[in-house]
Amino acid sequence: MAWLFGQTWFWLLIAFIVGALVAWLLAVLLLPSERKAFEGLENAVDDKGGRS
Repeated sequence: MAWLFGQTWFWLLIAFIVGALVAWLLAVLLLPSERKAFEGLENAVDDKGGRS
């Protein structure tokens, strides 16, 4: 019965890694315009949270 427990954890780990990789690829490939939309905000806000 221990082999079943070990095998289950193995497949869960594989599924998590594949899911994380797919999510990362989708975010990088499909949402580059989202990143560009927020690039200017880093320079617009000073250290205290106000606009410069």
